[in-house]
Amino acid sequence: MNKLGIKLRELRIKNELSQEYVAGVLGVSVQAVSKWENGKSSPDIMNLVPISDLFHIPVDELLDKDKRRRDWERRIDEALISDDRETPFRVLRDALAEFPGDRRFRYQLACWEFFAAQEETDLAERKRLLDLADDRLKSLNREYPEYTAAADMRVRVLTALERRDEAASLARTSPNRERLLLFVLEGDELAAHQRKTATVSLLNLLGDLMREGSPEALDMVESIVTDAAGQDGQLMDFLMGAYYRQALGCCESGQPEEAMAVLEKAYQALATFEERKGGKGRSGFLFPLMPRRTRREAAAQLAGFLLDERFDGLRENPGFRMVQTGVLRIAEEA
Repeated sequence: MNKLGIKLRELRIKNELSQEYVAGVLGVSVQAVSKWENGKSSPDIMNLVPISDLFHIPVDELLDKDKRRRDWERRIDEALISDDRETPFRVLRDALAEFPGDRRFRYQLACWEFFAAQEETDLAERKRLLDLADDRLKSLNREYPEYTAAADMRVRVLTALERRDEAASLARTSPNRERLLLFVLEGDELAAHQRKTATVSLLNLLGDLMREGSPEALDMVESIVTDAAGQDGQLMDFLMGAYYRQALGCCESGQPEEAMAVLEKAYQALATFEERKGGKGRSGFLFPLMPRRTRREAAAQLAGFLLDERFDGLRENPGFRMVQTGVLRIAEEA
């Protein structure tokens, strides 16, 4: 006999109730009650609240709370994959009836209300579901400010309610703000954000390639940067770094001519810059528009790289001296 069965038997006898009476109140068979008490089976989770009401005791006294919660989690998981849209609502509400403060169950119900609203064709019912989800998530945000999943879902709910200013404000406080803003923004704002997100992704990729440092990775950096027209020189530091590492690799492998060819390419990336009226500049080799300040900074960076002692074997090469002199001149331009 398990602990629950022993407890049920003790409570029934203490209250001077027959198995027939208990079965009638709970709407089950006498055999079911007998099996519970003998430990051959356990009451369905739906019977726990009626049993606690019958014996006037908290549900906690009947069954281990953690086990009951795991049972509800299992039932919810099963309900969420059912074909019936109403089943998850019913199961989640029943779970919350027993665990009214449970954070996960409240969040899951809000999510289901949101997803059901997306499929709802009746506008009034759609708004009702979204309002319910918003109230539930707002309450969770207030009680559990660290619960980012609830805050992120509320961004989507607010967007669906066309409260985009609120949604954007909340999204910007999230660790997942870049992804969330894609749901919220529209028109020019969305396009600008997408460009920013793409640029951040590109910079992260280039950083990973530079850290890898293999010849193949450095070739890829050069290819990406030289094809990335319109970046206004933002990627020049990556290009200069890639050329620097490529040239060092050639020196260390005893290929001075190849090293010089790489350094000359680095210099040409700067030297083909041409002045345009209005104080702007352009580079036919790399960028359609590259500010003079960016060019100077990239040249200064390359000048610093050329001081590396591992280039000492090239210093007497006329080509090296020409590159170094030209780079320093660009770096010192007013």
